[in-house]
Amino acid sequence: MLTALLLAPLAASAAAQQTAAPFVVEHTYWLKPGRTEQFISLFKKTRLPALEAERQAGRLLSIRMAQPQLSHGKEQWDFRLTLTWQDHASALQFSNRQHAPEPPSNHRRAMEEQLRDELVVERSDALIIEEAL
Repeated sequence: MLTALLLAPLAASAAAQQTAAPFVVEHTYWLKPGRTEQFISLFKKTRLPALEAERQAGRLLSIRMAQPQLSHGKEQWDFRLTLTWQDHASALQFSNRQHAPEPPSNHRRAMEEQLRDELVVERSDALIIEEAL
C-alpha cells in the first residue's frame, strides 16, 4: 500500500517525461531479531514468483536482494530489495495488481504473506536515480 501511495503522485511527472528511462525502487526492511532467514524464505515463496513473472514479461529489468555482511547496531537494516522497472507505468501497474483482493483459493498464500509482513518492524521505500559513470 505504501508503495502505491509513493508511486501515484509521480504519474503526472512520469507522463510528462515519456522517456524510456528505467524506474528504480528500493525497499529496505528492518526485521524482528533472529527472523531474517524466515522472512527471506517467505519472501522467496510468496513475493518472488510475481516479480519473476514481471521480469519474464519484460516489465521488470532487474531484481536485486541484499543483506548487510556485518551488523552495526539496531539502526542497521536487515534486507534490501532493489527493483529496476522498465518504466514508471510498469511499477504502478504491478503495485495496483498486488493490492487487489486475493481469491479464496489462495488462502494459504495470504496467510504466508501475513506472517511475512508480521516479521517486519519497519519498512522504507525510496525511488532511486542511478547514474552510470
